[in-house]
Amino acid sequence: MSERQRTRLLQIILRVWAAASIGIFGMIFIAYALQLNAFRPGGSMHWTVWDDMPGHVALMLSAIYLTWAVYLLLASRRPVDYRSFLDFTMWVNLVHALVMVPGALEHGYYSKFLTDIPWILVLSAAIFLLRPRTTTPRPTTATAEASR
Repeated sequence: MSERQRTRLLQIILRVWAAASIGIFGMIFIAYALQLNAFRPGGSMHWTVWDDMPGHVALMLSAIYLTWAVYLLLASRRPVDYRSFLDFTMWVNLVHALVMVPGALEHGYYSKFLTDIPWILVLSAAIFLLRPRTTTPRPTTATAEASR
């Protein structure tokens, strides 16, 4: 696969992942902000979160992942210019998934092996396999003018 093809595929994956994350985490954020009963312990949608505290961890994590998704949309435009952000995203989500595994096993959150854990591992793997190999960012206007 050529560098251009890999970059194009990465752009698509980042956009799809970001858009889906905005939908998923947006729903969770709104549900917890409004304290909807379906998301409280014992509610039909409580499986989407980890803790038993109404609105605590879910609200914080959804806010973080909503923000992250917006920046992934920006990075999808020019991945080479956002390489350090993509590297950070890859590593932090890999570590997050590795920390989640024992927690899911210990507390019986087995559904997380079909939801949260693969969701962030797919992102990490895609970035690892498809990230730009070049480290030369596009020249900025100031750089172009200085070289004249």
